[in-house]
Amino acid sequence: MLHLALAGAFLVLALVHSVTWAAVRTQRVQLWLASSFLGFAVLTFTIGLTSREASAMIADTRPWLILGVLPSIPLPYTLLRVVWSLLDLPLTLWRRVMLGVALAFGTVRVVDVSWSVLSLPAAGLTSEQLTHATAGLSLPLFWLLATCVAGTWAVEAARLLKRRGAMAVAVLAAALVALVLLSRELAIDAGWLPGPSLFALVGLPFLLFASTALAILTARSLRGADLGTGIHRYRRLTRLGRGGMGEVWLAVRTGRAGFHRLVVLKRMLDEKHEEPEVMLHRFIGEARTAARLHHPNIVSVYDLGQIDGGWFIVMEYLSGVNVLELVRRVQKGGTLPLEVIVELCQQALRGLDYAHEHGVIHRDISADNLVVSFDGVVKVVDFGIAHGSGEAQERVTPSAASLPTTRLTQVGGIIGKVPYMPPERLEGAEATISGDLFALGCVLHELLFGRLPDLSTGRLQLPQGERPDAPAAYALLRNVLATALHPAQARRYADARAFQRGLEPVRQALPAAELTGWLRENFAERWTRERQLSELGDPTPAEVEALLTRELAAAPGVDSGTTRIIGAKAAPPIEEQTTRLIQRPR
Repeated sequence: MLHLALAGAFLVLALVHSVTWAAVRTQRVQLWLASSFLGFAVLTFTIGLTSREASAMIADTRPWLILGVLPSIPLPYTLLRVVWSLLDLPLTLWRRVMLGVALAFGTVRVVDVSWSVLSLPAAGLTSEQLTHATAGLSLPLFWLLATCVAGTWAVEAARLLKRRGAMAVAVLAAALVALVLLSRELAIDAGWLPGPSLFALVGLPFLLFASTALAILTARSLRGADLGTGIHRYRRLTRLGRGGMGEVWLAVRTGRAGFHRLVVLKRMLDEKHEEPEVMLHRFIGEARTAARLHHPNIVSVYDLGQIDGGWFIVMEYLSGVNVLELVRRVQKGGTLPLEVIVELCQQALRGLDYAHEHGVIHRDISADNLVVSFDGVVKVVDFGIAHGSGEAQERVTPSAASLPTTRLTQVGGIIGKVPYMPPERLEGAEATISGDLFALGCVLHELLFGRLPDLSTGRLQLPQGERPDAPAAYALLRNVLATALHPAQARRYADARAFQRGLEPVRQALPAAELTGWLRENFAERWTRERQLSELGDPTPAEVEALLTRELAAAPGVDSGTTRIIGAKAAPPIEEQTTRLIQRPR
């Protein structure tokens, strides 16, 4: 009767989580929980039907024995997916391998036990015969698999106690209780301890702890309007990219009366190359810094939240083109209209001027941290390593001769992208406003010539060449570039407004820049895709994935090989392409 009662309880919980998953499709952990409850319900029910008391009333118990062993295939899989979902861990390669091994071991057990059971007579089976049949040759694998599942829960939770808080504590408690119950059952099977088998109780700590923790999270997310209480207000659609600091998702902010808004959701991940406290400080600092900068040329941050130690940032979704893609066009032999280049730089300077006025130094200006939208607005993004102009900075070490030129992340004294750093920064000086302007000068150099400036000789050497389309403006722009990239800090522009004034004569010598029309014409395929995305009434992950992965016919004159910002095979989004280059102190 105990087993039948447990089976009924498991079945009810399976139905509850199935209904919850059907109503809130973004919480896939509900599906794994429902499947796990259903598996334990089947297992517990068949244990009750094949007990000694029930066997006396059932003529042929073999079908029930086979039914009871079938959950050996899905149960380990769903239990592992539950713990990784609750702890918000990515499905890495070794975790996929673990899932494959679990499915293989479960399949071996089902085949082995089914063969043994079907070879038994249909009636008159003793309890010893039943025990021997269900043991089979796969019994050691079964106990190994069950112990590995419980051990995985314990190990994953233990290493995330500081980061996941109460959720990790609940998972660890469930794993320890399950391990104790498994040890008792193993001792009974081996004949070391007397007593009845209570294997069905192993599912209780796993599922009740997980179900309770999930119910708490759901209640938090539905209670009140504070977005920081839960992430479930945002329905994730497709992952845009993943980097060392976090992963970025295209998501939709849902609300009442059919309200929705596309946003970018950035979730902090575990960092193996830095102290977690340092990464957390930068992650939260990025949100706080960008949230207090309200300017058309700076990316907007809407929200910062936490779920049991897991932090996320909600940012403005930018439908447009990464400036790095424009640089790559020049690298392939193309040219950009001078009026487009000047307009890009002037808008970026307006955003930098606003940030500098509010005491924020970006420290990571580069081509991949500028985005131009299809509305013709340039946005400065990724304030992950920005800092206040009056705040203390990291210790720096003068080691310019040995600084790396590749985009690698190392631990040490100088933080930022080395190829965009001014000479004084490479020599150990602290980051200043002048460093941001020098970096933007490097971007201007890339947009003109397709490569970064060479200051290895101690002076700037601009490539030779002319622009027959606008020779006078080109000559003025080269003069501006020579000032912006001068090796001596005192000879460069003092602030962003001075840089803008230097570009003004160039702008006046050029035709008006129609940035919106130029982008939509030269990136017509992406503009069509983005427009269709914005027209989706209530986008679902399947609709978005189908839209972003669909191959559209390239418009005449459009480079069909242009790197995508979003999509199934997209490059990491701009927020994730900010690689920090840090030189170790010598």
